[in-house]
Amino acid sequence: MSYHHILVAVDLSDSSTHLIKKAIAQATPDLSELSIVYVDKDHILEGKSEKQQIKQRLQDLAVESGYPINDIKALIGDLHVQIANIVAEKEIDLVVCGHHHDLLSNLTSHVPKLVKSIKTDFLVVSLDD
Repeated sequence: MSYHHILVAVDLSDSSTHLIKKAIAQATPDLSELSIVYVDKDHILEGKSEKQQIKQRLQDLAVESGYPINDIKALIGDLHVQIANIVAEKEIDLVVCGHHHDLLSNLTSHVPKLVKSIKTDFLVVSLDD
């Protein structure tokens, strides 16, 4: 199966590079578009410098990937809601996100909400620290 538009949800940590590589492995060169999104639920971006830092980190991830990135977004809100909106608007046919296996991540995982909210293929990548 060939995916036409893949969305990678990153958290700006070092694991983001691993997620993007997994997404690229699912892509068909010259046929698949790749987009990156960062969603922050609990934080309001206060200053231009903070917004610029986030945008710069996302841009760095895009350049480091070595794959043409179609779109880069930094959003505020609930992850499952924002991802579902992007999936519908951009006709995403694969969403890639990661899951850490520490206690806090197991208690607060976004994966169940994402599974219920998005209507497309969904790849959850294990992120062992």
